[in-house]
Amino acid sequence: MSSASKLDYVMQALDILGTEAAASLHVDATTISKWRNNQRKIPSKNGQARQLAEFLLRKEKEQGSQIIFNILKTLKEDVNTQSITQQINALSHWLTEKKLEPPDNHVKLPVFTPKNGYNTNINIFLGEDGIDEAIAYYLDYVLRLPPGQIIFLVDYSGITWTKGDEIIDKQERISASMQYFRAISRYGHKLIIIDCNTDVYRPYRAIFRWMELYLLDGVEVWSHSHIRDDFYHYTNFVVENEIALQCISNSDLNDKMHSMLYTNKETVDFFAKSASGILKKSKRLIESISAKDVLVFLEIVQKNLKPNRSITMLNPSLTHYFIATKLLQEILEQNRVSESKIEECVCAVKKIRQLQATNPCYYICNLDVLENFISVESVEDCNLSKICETKIILSKEYQRKIVDSIMQFSEYQNNNIIFTSFDYLNAVPDNLSLLVQEDGFVAAWNVKRDKKRLYCSNLDVISGFYRYVDDLKTTIPKVCRDNDWRDKQLRRIREML
Repeated sequence: MSSASKLDYVMQALDILGTEAAASLHVDATTISKWRNNQRKIPSKNGQARQLAEFLLRKEKEQGSQIIFNILKTLKEDVNTQSITQQINALSHWLTEKKLEPPDNHVKLPVFTPKNGYNTNINIFLGEDGIDEAIAYYLDYVLRLPPGQIIFLVDYSGITWTKGDEIIDKQERISASMQYFRAISRYGHKLIIIDCNTDVYRPYRAIFRWMELYLLDGVEVWSHSHIRDDFYHYTNFVVENEIALQCISNSDLNDKMHSMLYTNKETVDFFAKSASGILKKSKRLIESISAKDVLVFLEIVQKNLKPNRSITMLNPSLTHYFIATKLLQEILEQNRVSESKIEECVCAVKKIRQLQATNPCYYICNLDVLENFISVESVEDCNLSKICETKIILSKEYQRKIVDSIMQFSEYQNNNIIFTSFDYLNAVPDNLSLLVQEDGFVAAWNVKRDKKRLYCSNLDVISGFYRYVDDLKTTIPKVCRDNDWRDKQLRRIREML
C-alpha cells in the first residue's frame, strides 16, 4: 500500500525539516523520518502525538497557512478554530488513526483457489441506494488517506448522477456528491475526471450541473472518445495502491445496478493502470483560470475566437462591456483600487473593445440587474470585486452614470443588445455568464460563487452550447428584441434613478 504518510504530507506542505521537528519534540531525527515513511507508528499514549500536533499547528500559524485548518474542517466541521486544545486533539487523532477498512458484509463463499487467479473480498452494493452507499463509503475511505492522493473517476454513464434529466430536476445525488468532492478538494487530494460519454446533444446540462466541481482546486477534466455500447455502462473510481470502486449498469435493467468495492492490490492495480491508459489517450475537456486574471482570460478568448464570426454573450458584465473607460476608471478610483489594478481593468476594457470591433456581438442582458439599481442605494459589482480582489460598490450616482453609458453604447448597436428578465428564462442557472462562438470557443463563469472561469474548445461541447443559446433566444419575449422597447426601459430606469 501507499508509503506516504499524513505527517509527510503536512511537513512537505509547510516546508518543515525533519531536524527541526526532532529538536522541538526532543527525539532523534531518524524517529521523525520513520514516522514520515510509515516505518513506525506515531505513539498516541505517551503524549508525543499531541506534542507533534502542537508543533505543526504553531508552524502553520507562523506561516499564515491554512493547510491543517482545511484538513480539520473537512473531517470535523465542528472543530472550534479558536480552541487550540480542540485543534491539537483533532490533529493528533488524525495523525494516528487507523485507516478505514471495507465493510465486512459480503457473503462467505467456499474456499477455492483458482489456478490462474486469486481469492479476494468483494463488497457488492445493489441498486440506486447501493450506489449512494458505495460512493459515500469510498469517499470516506479516501479522506482517511494521507492528503495528496490522485483519484481517478472514469465515467461512462454507469451512474445517473442526478436521478433526473433536467437542469433543475432531482439534484439530491449531485448535491450529496458535491459535499464529498468539496471535501476532497479542501483536504488536498487531486481528482482526475475522464468523461467517456460526453453528451453531444446537450453537454451544457452536464457542465451546468458539475460546473462547481470542474472549478475546484485540484480537479482536472478530460474526455475520451466514445465507447459506443448502449447496453452496458460503467463508472470507475480508483486510488492507486489503495481502493477501487466500479459501478455498472445495464440499459434494460436500471434497477439491477451493481457497485463493487475492492481493496486487494491486484484488482486495484488493474483499475489504476486501466485509468492511466485511458488518460494517455484522452484530451483535456475543461480548462480553467482564476477569475481575477482577466487579462490572461481575454488573451485566451482572443486566441481561440475566429475573426468576423458572431459571438453570443449571456449576462455580460455591464461595467466591462458597455461603459466608457473613463467612467470605469472613476469608479475604481472612488473605491480606492490600486493603480496597477485600475490599469489592468482599463486594459481589459480596451481588449474587449477590440473584440467588439472585430466580431459581431449578440448580448442577452439581465434586466433584473438594472431594475435592482432602482431599489437600492448601492450595489456591489461582483465581477469587478473578483478582479480587483476588493469590494467594488456602485453608489446611486454611479448607477445613473452606468445607465447613461449603456444608453450611449446602445445608440450605435442595431439589434445586438437585448434586455430581458432572466426569471422567465428558467433554463439559465443563477448568476451564470456565458460566451460562445459556433465552432470556435465557449467560456462560462459565476463570479458570485466560483473563484475560476471555465473554458473549452471541444467542438461537441461548443456546438451544444451554441444550440443552447440559439434555443434560448427563441424563448425571449418578442417585445424584448425591439430596440425602441429596450431604449424605453433604459430611459425609464434612468428617470427613476
